[in-house]
Amino acid sequence: MKKEFDEWDDLMNDIKSDVDDVLSKEVFDEVRDIEMEHIQTDVFSQYTPKIYERRSNGGIDDPRNIVGYEKRMHLSVVNEAQFNDDYGTYNHGYGLPQLINDGDSRNGFYYDFPGVYNAPRPFIDNAVEEVERSERVDFAFEDGMKKRGNTMI
Repeated sequence: MKKEFDEWDDLMNDIKSDVDDVLSKEVFDEVRDIEMEHIQTDVFSQYTPKIYERRSNGGIDDPRNIVGYEKRMHLSVVNEAQFNDDYGTYNHGYGLPQLINDGDSRNGFYYDFPGVYNAPRPFIDNAVEEVERSERVDFAFEDGMKKRGNTMI
């Protein structure tokens, strides 16, 4: 059902509200899916660890660690996976995604043991590139706006 407005400001505020909602739901879901795909292809499929076991919960592939922050029609998506304290690493807290993405010592984080995984595995960079070049996010945005009654002729 089409909405009717008496004032331009009311129309603009309604559209902004819909954009914010679409960004925090449909667009975020699509961006998270893209990042999850790159975690599989750019990180996990590159080698099988021999010194440690990958976490089933709490790692970079835990969807709960990929969070979206929407504010004023802008969406930021961040992987907030923390270093595994049970692993006994020098690194603690946030920074695991940056270490994996950028490689050893590029962001002040270091791997504790030498190995093929010390090289950059740019899953974040590749996900950002795909978000920018593909139409998947555009389609998610359009679909979300249509669900809220906003269509273009």
